[in-house]
Amino acid sequence: MVHPYFIENSFLSIVSGAVALAVSYYAFRYRRVTGSNFLRLLSVGFMLLGVGLLAQGSIYQLAAFNVGRFANRQALVYGATGVYLVLQSAAYLLIGTGYTIRVQRGEPSNGNGSTAFAVLATPLLFGTLVLDAGELIILVLVSFVVFQGAMAYSEQKNRLSLYVLLAFALIALSHLGELLASLLASGDLYLLGGVAQLVGFCLLLLFVIRSGRLGSA
Repeated sequence: MVHPYFIENSFLSIVSGAVALAVSYYAFRYRRVTGSNFLRLLSVGFMLLGVGLLAQGSIYQLAAFNVGRFANRQALVYGATGVYLVLQSAAYLLIGTGYTIRVQRGEPSNGNGSTAFAVLATPLLFGTLVLDAGELIILVLVSFVVFQGAMAYSEQKNRLSLYVLLAFALIALSHLGELLASLLASGDLYLLGGVAQLVGFCLLLLFVIRSGRLGSA
């Protein structure tokens, strides 16, 4: 038996995955126009998020409607959630690295850290408590990006930096909501978390498109 709003959340995952891939596409398209290394890493990160969300949402739909008559739908759902946690870990580490470089104006990263983190995150595939621990790690990573976004906005005070700050703040709230939803067994919090994530992704899509248009003007 699936929890309340399971089907709605799986649909939100698919829509959010499509938006994430749109963010990846436009970030890739405009990276040369703007000369931004952050957009390059954002493109790779959101490609991972988009593929992960589409796969997770599709598997959730298969499990919800028992397409294929899986013997253990709960294990299938845990497995899909765990794999997506690994992808999120790598994606947000990449994005956080890129945004830190952008804010601090430091040297480019060689990107090796994300691979190491993904390997360390592999044990997150099993068990509800372990998945909750994985969600907590993601929340810490996204909160770090929010902190960097707040620093950038405090200096620049422009609309684009505000888009990034609000987007990642909403994404952080979505992960906090999902963590609390798991701990409290609340379907409402799962649904609110999915909506917050989708809105955050849409704000990042707006940021990327506006950045590209300003860079090509």
